[in-house]
Amino acid sequence: MGLSGPLRRSLLNAGWLLGGKGVGGIFSLIYLGLAARTLGVDAFGAFALILAFGQAVAGVVQFQTAEVLIRFGARHLAEERIDRFLRIVSFSALLDLGSAAACAAFAIAAVTFLGGPIGLSAADQLRAAVFGASFLFSLRGTPIGILRLLDRFDVAALSETVLPACRLIAALLCFFFAPTVDGFLAAWACAELVTTVTLWLAALRQLAKRNIEFGALPPGVAGVASENAGLWRFAWFTNFASTITFLWQQAPTLAVGWGAGPAAAGGFRVAQQLAQSLSKPVVSLSRAAFPEFANLAVRHGGGAVVKFSNKLSSLAAIAGLGAVAVVAAFGKQLLSIIFGPEFAFADTLLLLLTIAAAIDFWGFGQEPALLALGRPGVVLAARAGLGVAFLALLVALLISFGATGAAAAAIVGRLSYRIATTWLLRRYGA
Repeated sequence: MGLSGPLRRSLLNAGWLLGGKGVGGIFSLIYLGLAARTLGVDAFGAFALILAFGQAVAGVVQFQTAEVLIRFGARHLAEERIDRFLRIVSFSALLDLGSAAACAAFAIAAVTFLGGPIGLSAADQLRAAVFGASFLFSLRGTPIGILRLLDRFDVAALSETVLPACRLIAALLCFFFAPTVDGFLAAWACAELVTTVTLWLAALRQLAKRNIEFGALPPGVAGVASENAGLWRFAWFTNFASTITFLWQQAPTLAVGWGAGPAAAGGFRVAQQLAQSLSKPVVSLSRAAFPEFANLAVRHGGGAVVKFSNKLSSLAAIAGLGAVAVVAAFGKQLLSIIFGPEFAFADTLLLLLTIAAAIDFWGFGQEPALLALGRPGVVLAARAGLGVAFLALLVALLISFGATGAAAAAIVGRLSYRIATTWLLRRYGA
């Protein structure tokens, strides 16, 4: 039986993304392994906390402009209303600029209150503030949205490999010439800037190939809200939802630093990174599928969206089971080979976090499906309610069982969220 059009395109686009993400995932494991081997458990733990802090700040402040652009730009492109499409692009770019400036300010303010409790020294708090502010360079939501909306996942994949490639090159330089926390943080920040410039150049080139020029852009973004009903609501809701996402992604590392110290946080970070690298196929498929969800919602309604989500979930379940099997058999060896024997103690954390990632595989397409159906509010409500519950469970299990408890909390939290989104999609996709 042949694959349906949307599924075939999603798999093809996911293949391009996975090519970029796959290479990037390998690079990321290498440069993180270099950092771990160079810095040692304690210094790497501080480095991991600073990374988690900076990424959490970015997650709290930045708008999900790629989703905004795809959600509202798809209709304008389909109807060949280029002037309206360009206004959405301009609106998205302004959101990127505003959120990047807010990110820099928020990083400086947040470290004053959170740096000490999560285990950062005074010197590391200063590093965290500067590193958080460096996310000013990560203005990539708009160009990524443009490339995906124009169905140029191949170009997006090649462009996104710039970030891990730059980090790998910089990590190698740090390994030989500047084996310090400051050196690795500077490498991360420079890679952000180079990647952002590369993606913008790629996006502008693809627009020009379609004869869509920014020179034709009307002054400002006047009228953009009236042309796109629910624009601001969608933008704020996806921002709030991404803010809550940090509870699932970065809060555990920060919490482990608070409850068990920087060394344990470093072990948790490497286990989390390796578990996430095993989930690259599903992450790629999710990103590739969102434009298809948006198009299906516009052309065929909720029933088609739900049916497509179910097909993707079946494929993702196989990947999840495979990832768990690999880690169960070779987890300790993988940690020792990549990060060094000092980090083999994190094998239990790796298995638990991989199980949590595998649970995410089940129904991974439900959230983009709900967004495509114009239901960001229910996604936000589910994330917020379960995110608060997860945070409470995280603290309780961390106090009782240490870092292992934090990893177990991730399993419970992911399972609860998947059950909730399954029910929501059945209700609103009918």
